[in-house]
Amino acid sequence: MTQEMRSLYREMAITAIDGTPMTGEKMAVLRELMMRREELAPNVGDEAPDFNLPVLHGDGQRVSLSALRGQPVALFFGSYT
Repeated sequence: MTQEMRSLYREMAITAIDGTPMTGEKMAVLRELMMRREELAPNVGDEAPDFNLPVLHGDGQRVSLSALRGQPVALFFGSYT
């Protein structure tokens, strides 16, 4: 995720949970932020941006998406607790 996208998500969160009521003006700000997010997001068919993740039970090892290019990759997100 790019720094610009991180900043955008941070701004969206701050706006959404700032403790003030959801007004039309606030909703318009969130709508603009969401439209900007869509502009920054990859399109269908684009190459996925590279990232790296820790290997489960890998004693500090990490794996990057670029190291797996050309192979089928499945990502699972969630909690097993």
